[in-house]
Amino acid sequence: MSRKKNSLTDEDYNKASSAAYNLRNYRIGTNIEISNGQKLYVVDHKKTKKGLDALTLVSEKDYKISNHGKDKEKIQNAIIAYRGSEPISPGQFQDTIKQYRDEREQLIKEVEKKGINIPEDEDGSFYDSAKGLREYSNEILQDWLHMDTSYLVGKKPFDDGTDNQAIQADQYAKTIHQNFKNADIQVTGHSLGGSNAGYVVVMNDFIERGVTFENPNIYENLPEDVKARALKGEFRSRLTEYINLNDGLSLLNRDAAEVGKVKVMYDEALPNGVQNNSLPDEVKMLGLGLKHYGNQSLDITLFAEALMGSHGLDRYNFHSDGSVQTVDDVLKNNPDFALAMLEQMKSTNVKANTGVSILIKSHVLMNTSTQLKHVAETEWSKMIRQIERIDDKVKDSIEDVRNMHARMVGFGAYDELSVSDVDDLINKIKMNKPHHLFYSKEKYDQAVDAALNLQHFLQMIADDLGHMGHAYHDADLAAASRMGIS
Repeated sequence: MSRKKNSLTDEDYNKASSAAYNLRNYRIGTNIEISNGQKLYVVDHKKTKKGLDALTLVSEKDYKISNHGKDKEKIQNAIIAYRGSEPISPGQFQDTIKQYRDEREQLIKEVEKKGINIPEDEDGSFYDSAKGLREYSNEILQDWLHMDTSYLVGKKPFDDGTDNQAIQADQYAKTIHQNFKNADIQVTGHSLGGSNAGYVVVMNDFIERGVTFENPNIYENLPEDVKARALKGEFRSRLTEYINLNDGLSLLNRDAAEVGKVKVMYDEALPNGVQNNSLPDEVKMLGLGLKHYGNQSLDITLFAEALMGSHGLDRYNFHSDGSVQTVDDVLKNNPDFALAMLEQMKSTNVKANTGVSILIKSHVLMNTSTQLKHVAETEWSKMIRQIERIDDKVKDSIEDVRNMHARMVGFGAYDELSVSDVDDLINKIKMNKPHHLFYSKEKYDQAVDAALNLQHFLQMIADDLGHMGHAYHDADLAAASRMGIS
């Protein structure tokens, strides 16, 4: 029997990564809506004290043929979605409390069915907040202060002998592979979850595909032998990383060699970037405290903004086929956008010679060429037409003067004039002398020739810029491809 390959789109991976943040999804049988009315079902999940959270998802078909995930050997495709860093927000704290409240209330219902009534003041509701606060605080400690800071900002190797999240993510994937022995396994994740997913891809050849969103580059955290494989581009066919130029975690360590194939997503907030003055002073101070790590790729403002929760998956736009709308897509059709993006990059730590910036520069040339062609073909043509109309306007004006004076012949002060006198005057005005005070045919011809020559020159420059831009773009794509970026 032939195996049906996973047909999930980037949009589906995005939704799966988003689902990993919702604590209510950590129940067997929970369904998650993806694109085109499809659903994925939770058949396994993992939560650890080190902050690792992961869902294992299967298609509706696999869920049914495997008896709701119980017959694991019948599952053909499984997706592990790793949750990212715990958002620091009141809403997420309330969600953490709610899971304990739901469990307690369910237990009370079961007790009451047996005829035992529990007074409201003794129902244990106080412990919901206490347990929730403890878990929420631990998640923040493990995600932001331990993994994001010590390992990703500090560039510590994941395999340092500790049981950190990346190691646990790898162990969980190996367990799923062992239990779902006939399944092709894919991974996804956002932020820290994307870093964990990327680590799972490079450490396990059985992972068919990985799609990650806005995760830091993990090259510096890898073992030396895996780094060597990354430099050869061995993981780019299996790992796609979407990054955001407006995101501090996404840009972290992007000055190192890329591990997967990197694509720059289009964020509608570009090219405005982040407003530093909108961040609380406490968060700014926390960001400044990270400077002692000496990580040159760390953008304090963008990192602090991500810390406050402006780091979501809802910023993505998708094409009709489910692929992510990238900056490259937008740059091709928006001449002004490239220049604006270059200005924005100057205010961040995206260096001019890094992979994410070389994808933009060629568009500046190509779009400048397009703009120049527009000026030459439309605006400058309008100017030429205006010059050409001067001759017609002069002829019309002279004829108007003749008619006006011809009508006055024989009346009042003009009673001694004849029509021939008017014609003689008009003929003198119309004389095409080189430097006639009223009108110079020579200067008119020179103006037309100069305008046409300048238009031709502008068109030549535009064509040259266009050829340079396309050549630069091709070279950039080749260079970016070698670096694993597109």
